[in-house]
Amino acid sequence: MVTRALVLAVTIAVQVLAVPIYISPSLQHSLKLKDSVDVFITLKDRPSSVFSRVNNLSFATREQRLNMLVTSLKQHASLSQEPVLDFLTTKSSVTVKSFWISNQVWVKNVDAKLLEVLAVREDIIEVTEVGSVPLEQSINSKAAQQICSNEWGIERIGAPEVWGKGNTGKGVLVANIDTGVRYTHQDLKENFVGEYGWFDPYFSTPTPDDRNGHGTHTMGIICGKNGIGVAPDASWTACRGCDNFSCTYATLLACGEFMICPTRANGTEPDCSKAPRLVSNSWGGSGGQTFYDDIVAAWDAAGIIGIFSNGGSGPKCSSIGSPADSGKTKVIAVGATTEQEELGKYSSLGPSVYNQIKPDLAAPGSDIRSAYNTNDESYATLSGTSTAAPHTAGVIALILSAHPDHDYEKVTEALYSGATQTVASTGGNCGGIPDTEYPNNYVGHGRLSAIGSLP
Repeated sequence: MVTRALVLAVTIAVQVLAVPIYISPSLQHSLKLKDSVDVFITLKDRPSSVFSRVNNLSFATREQRLNMLVTSLKQHASLSQEPVLDFLTTKSSVTVKSFWISNQVWVKNVDAKLLEVLAVREDIIEVTEVGSVPLEQSINSKAAQQICSNEWGIERIGAPEVWGKGNTGKGVLVANIDTGVRYTHQDLKENFVGEYGWFDPYFSTPTPDDRNGHGTHTMGIICGKNGIGVAPDASWTACRGCDNFSCTYATLLACGEFMICPTRANGTEPDCSKAPRLVSNSWGGSGGQTFYDDIVAAWDAAGIIGIFSNGGSGPKCSSIGSPADSGKTKVIAVGATTEQEELGKYSSLGPSVYNQIKPDLAAPGSDIRSAYNTNDESYATLSGTSTAAPHTAGVIALILSAHPDHDYEKVTEALYSGATQTVASTGGNCGGIPDTEYPNNYVGHGRLSAIGSLP
């Protein structure tokens, strides 16, 4: 068993550094209880310099931008990680994996003695225990039958009116990071992109599958056929970042890399030209966490828009989760509304810990029927902000189909200016802003409207 003296030595070592390395309290506590833990090492040389350089350059094509970004991130990580990786390879008891997108190293089986050595290295800024964030659990889930009509959320946001103008999302590649997708489902099989469209850091499966149903449901809302999806002719790709109940930091980082530069299912032959235009994320942890900021910043540099569910911890003020509450990156945080045009009581509220107004907008999220994983003709009705975020992702796909050159700023301008201010008031004033004023900490700029954003 680890001695208290070793753990104390780590603490003292950190305190004497000119620029102290942050050792997470949970990591120090865990090492008092067990012999070793799995950790993330964050290198001091952050990738923000790469993002800034790429953002300040002009490129003839998106593919050139993506290749430049990924090459630069890999070179940056290789140079800064080389000394610590060389050191760790001398330790036969540990296993390591490098992540270039965030310049971090995952290390398995770190004991207090090794942590003491890492704590005095000048090339490391942080060592934290490997963690996970919850998959947003849906509320009041139930099986459902196929219905030969558009779902209420699809109708409410006016998607069929946009379809009537000839825009069904064609030409746009969308993605989700979730529990996977049943790619043979009758409403999703036609627009699966195929090769370079699937990565599974958990089980290394060669083709998409879903052992939970959540990911199939959210993808169905984005681009499913037969009235369940907002952008039914968009193509889709997916990465399994979550299992039945949670999403590990390591799998979320692996999926973050895959989105910028997709590989074949076995992780080989990367082709950055296959990157999606948006990533829908129906997962998140407690507020104030920054572990995914570098990934979202990398997506932005790649021209990829990240959409995140706001969380299901309402109706308390300042209950929004992370990464939806990110104060430094360009995320779109989405709350949930009901068929009665009310705010879902479960929908997390702002302001964020950074005192920013959140969510950015709200979308249909209660009693949403979509595809499910049981069989190729199965459906389920779920509720939560996890079903609201993919509605927003679908509308963004429609916007990008009509305006392929739109970036985050132009897309959000269209979303926010097109949102309706019709959600019933709760009488609340989270953050000192009444929910009758817009934007507010209940529904942000208002309720999502496809036809409003594409008049």
